[in-house]
Amino acid sequence: MTTQTTLAPPGLTPVVTIKIASTSDEMLQCYAMRAAVFMGEQECPYDEEFDGNDYTATHVIMYVDGEPAGSMRLRWFQSFCKFERCVVLRRYRGLGIHHRINAWCKEFARRKGYTKVYIHLQKRHMPMMEKEGFRRVDDKVFNFCDHEHYAIYCDLEPSPDAVTLESEPMVVNRPEDRLDEEGILELSMERGASDAGTPHAPRPERHVN
Repeated sequence: MTTQTTLAPPGLTPVVTIKIASTSDEMLQCYAMRAAVFMGEQECPYDEEFDGNDYTATHVIMYVDGEPAGSMRLRWFQSFCKFERCVVLRRYRGLGIHHRINAWCKEFARRKGYTKVYIHLQKRHMPMMEKEGFRRVDDKVFNFCDHEHYAIYCDLEPSPDAVTLESEPMVVNRPEDRLDEEGILELSMERGASDAGTPHAPRPERHVN
């Protein structure tokens, strides 16, 4: 599900790439961008920005012409996917690419079987998110990290290709943003199964293939 698109005007056409941050280097790039925007620009304390949820979340990274430009953190709950920590570096704002990463993450959530997205949104961004179909959960305004927030959500159209219990077993083993591509474990199927019959057999017997 990694995507590459170009942006107008034709004279500029930067290439935008969006993917899951799946390496240590990509994760560090996400952290660096969040530090630059939230800690640098918005003066958020370190302990509030890096809140202990990073190792239980999915991180999505966006590149413009190969340079890290933005990121999003996704956390998964029973009935909804929560979008968090969305940042776009200052020099890439104005290109509208935040809509690209929102759309990518919505589609990713749909493929995982989710039909609702939930966000804690700074009040000043509400008009922008209303254009994407988000609405307020209720009338409450709550404060954290020195900003007023709304709880907002949007409904997602159920995906006919969502991963379910009935999906092909090896599809569930594929990298999450490449569910339509054959994964490394499928290649291992060519070796067949060991005839040893027990995981406690001596190592040479278990690895006859």
